[in-house]
Order: sequence, then structure tokens, then C-alpha cells
Amino acid sequence: MEQLFTPLLILHILGGSTGLIAGTIAASVKKGSKPHLLSGKIFFWGMFIASFSALILSWVPGHESLFLFAVGGFTLYMILSGYQIVLLKRKSKQQEQSFSPIDYLITLFGFSFAFFLLIQSVKGLLHGNTFSIVPGVFGLICMSYVLLDIRLLTGNVTVKQSWMYNHIVRMMGAMIASYTAFLVVNVQIDMQWVLWLLPSVIGSIFITVFLRKYTRPKNNTYVKH
Repeated sequence: MEQLFTPLLILHILGGSTGLIAGTIAASVKKGSKPHLLSGKIFFWGMFIASFSALILSWVPGHESLFLFAVGGFTLYMILSGYQIVLLKRKSKQQEQSFSPIDYLITLFGFSFAFFLLIQSVKGLLHGNTFSIVPGVFGLICMSYVLLDIRLLTGNVTVKQSWMYNHIVRMMGAMIASYTAFLVVNVQIDMQWVLWLLPSVIGSIFITVFLRKYTRPKNNTYVKH
């Protein structure tokens, strides 16, 4: 498996770089336009390749990384759920709202990685590791998305009410992950945890702007069904 490390690493870098560029374009152009749809699809597949390869890389002997495994899973959950909500929205136009096993599996997948991140954070903090704040923050974000999924799956909100909100926060979250990886790999400072959290802080501002621009109060996820 060691022989697979370099090809997987190259694949991971190419996927992440492609996702970063395409995601930036998708976020910059008019939502729903052809450039947005095309760059969005490229972003999805780039991040899919990057996150899936991260899951494998994290278990290569001599390069094991539980945190890489968790973050790869978190990113994979975000892009899968962010894309799936668009498919649900399209399907809801043709028939009554219904969910398939894949919808429940994606939510379970997200819950597993959120729980894993939170456990890793608690264990690290108990041993005095300040960096363990990072998986804790990511774990809480991931769990908040899972709770939104549960509200949708249990009928507390409809796809029509929540699809735009969920699509924006998840795809933007995945893009934040790509910028985070870029900074962590290419910039070295004493307080490395700052690089892990800074993109999330800045990204949350952009998410808020996009939500205010593209969602209406009646379509907000927190509106009761």
C-alpha cells in the first residue's frame, strides 16, 4: 500500500486544487447561471476526489492520520449532502417529497464523523492539547448540519423551504475546507491552529452574505413545516 501513497497524494492535490479554483468561480458568478452550474459540478468532483483520497491516505502505513481521516470524511459529507439536496429539490417538483436510503446513509455518515471529531477533541483537550480545539469546532459544525438533515428527514421542514440554505452552507463549507488545506500546507506559523480556523471565520461571513441574498425568510431552514 506504500506504493500507492505518491499517486494518491498527487490525486489528492489535483482534486483539491481543482476544487479550490472551481469553487471560487462558482461562488463568484450568478447562482443558477451556466458558469455556476458548470464550475459547481467541477467543484463537486474535485472535492470528491480530494476528500475520498484523503480517507485512503490517512490509513497508508507510515502516514496514518486520524485527523486527516476525520476531516476527509467531514468534507465528503458536506459535498454529498450539498449536492443531494439539489437532487431532492429537482425530484420534489415531479412528485411528493420522499427520501431514499441514500439520504439516510449520508446523514448517518455525517453523524459518524461529527461524533468522531468531537471525541478526538475531548480526548486531546483532556491531555492539554490546545490544537484539539480545531476538531471540536469542525465536529460542532458537522453536527449542526446533521441536525438540519434530521429536521428534513423527519418532516419538520420541506425540501422547498430548506434546499437553498442547505446547499449554500454545505458547498461553502467544503470550499472553506479547500482553502484551509491550502493554507495549512503552504504556510507555517507558531500558532498553526489559527490557520485551521481563520478560513472558517472568514467563510462564515461570506455564507451569511449569500444566505441573505439568496434565501427568503419563508424558505429558511428554521421555518416550521
